[in-house]
Order: sequence, then structure tokens, then C-alpha cells
Amino acid sequence: MRQLAAAITGLCLCLVPPAAMAQTAQSFEIQAKRPLPKGKYAVALEVDSELGRELRRAVMDRLAARGNEVGFSGGHVMRLRVDLSRGFVSGPGAPPPGGGGGLPPIPDRPAGDLRTRPDSATETLRLTLTMAEAGTGEVLWVAYASCAFGGGRALDAGRSMIGAIFASPDRSRRGEADCPL
Repeated sequence: MRQLAAAITGLCLCLVPPAAMAQTAQSFEIQAKRPLPKGKYAVALEVDSELGRELRRAVMDRLAARGNEVGFSGGHVMRLRVDLSRGFVSGPGAPPPGGGGGLPPIPDRPAGDLRTRPDSATETLRLTLTMAEAGTGEVLWVAYASCAFGGGRALDAGRSMIGAIFASPDRSRRGEADCPL
């Protein structure tokens, strides 16, 4: 019964939407049952996109800086989910609020476009990193980050959030993500 309760708790941690944990638009939270284990890491993207690949590279760089071996297979697998959404525009011709049932997919664009898109609309980037036990699937570590920004600076926002998370990833904590303006 305890194992079932632990599995359900672990599943619930993975299902908590990042927006639910964030009280502000520029925050992060780490829930660590244990410190990140030593050894080799692979970072798997939930949804493949150019932005996701760039942010996966940033996560792998941070893991390597901690002394972990990184690659695309073997060892521990950390899952990365990247959600990018735009603020709603009101007025004639605007899409209805809540229409479409979820976040739109992140377009596959060159990273340079993601860095400096000439658009003043507010965007929100949410990252979820999850580490589960290889044999049991028990969630050992999860980090959520959310950042609202303007001017199409998704890549800068993502790197900033990853930096905030990996400044001290081995303990549970909350903080500001220091998003680019």
C-alpha cells in the first residue's frame, strides 16, 4: 500500500501544471526528495522543437559543469518539457479565450528567430524538468520554472531559468527566475 501511495504521489508531482506552482510570472521551484544522483545523464525532450533542443543543450552543459557525464543515451534520464505561449490579444478578430484546448505547439524556427523576434506581445515560457528512478519510475526530483517576457526573448528566458535552477539543484527551494525584460 505504501508503494502505491508513493507511486501516486510521484505521478501527481509530474502532473502539477507549472502555472499552478508559480505565484508570480517569474519564478522557479525545485522539489527534491534526494539530491541529483551522480553518473551519466541523458536529457529527453517531451516535444521536439528548436527551442527545446537549445534548452536541452543548456541543461546538459549545466549537468556537465556539475561533473556529470552527459550524452543522448544511458545512465539517468532527465525529462524536459518546454511550453511557450503568447499573451491573448483582445478586440475584433482576436481568438476566443480558452479556445483550442491547451498550449499551441512551439514552431520549429531557427534559434536566432527565438532570440530576437520583433514582436512586443508578452510571451510566457514554462519549463518542467523531471528525474525519475530508473527501475521504479518514482519521481526523485522535479523543477518547474515560469518566465513572462516580451520581445521574443524565449531562448534568453530559458537559459536564465535553467541557470536559476542549477545554481543549487540538490535541495527543495523556490525563487525568482531573473527573466530578461
